[in-house]
Amino acid sequence: MKITAILGLAFMLLGGNLFSQTAFPKSWEGNYKGELQIFGVDSARMRLPMKLAILQKSDSVYQFKISYDFKGKEDIRDYELKIADAKSGKYVIDEKNTIMIDAYYKMGILTSFFEVSDSYIISTYTKMNEDLIFEIISADGKNPTSSGNAKFESEDIPEVKAYLVNGRQKAVLRKY
Repeated sequence: MKITAILGLAFMLLGGNLFSQTAFPKSWEGNYKGELQIFGVDSARMRLPMKLAILQKSDSVYQFKISYDFKGKEDIRDYELKIADAKSGKYVIDEKNTIMIDAYYKMGILTSFFEVSDSYIISTYTKMNEDLIFEIISADGKNPTSSGNAKFESEDIPEVKAYLVNGRQKAVLRKY
């Protein structure tokens, strides 16, 4: 009986994930708005109004338009989200300026990880009910601390590099 319940639960979870993979990005279509918080060491240093529009343009391309209001001036990023391989969860964010960033949709989260100007950046979008949670974590790519790269109790330990996290951003974007 236990094995049947476990197999049933696994099927529901895997089946839900497969449906989720095929429903994205269509199920995220719409207009969202909220407040982007840019954090310092222990508090929000800056707060900006933020909007995100996700609209289907073709079978494999969605508008992914981000806008920020910085002191009354609108900063628009009119990107496109392109489906590379929906089954495996691979997408591309086309900034339409020669920059193409790979993104992966897994477990309900669209994630990209990239390096620019000696910084490593992880960007995530997570759908929670009708809201999207946008988060960025950035780290200084210069001067990492290094540990490991040694033998420990007859085991070869690989080198591990750690990077200074120097930025966090977060916005809860509500559909309107």
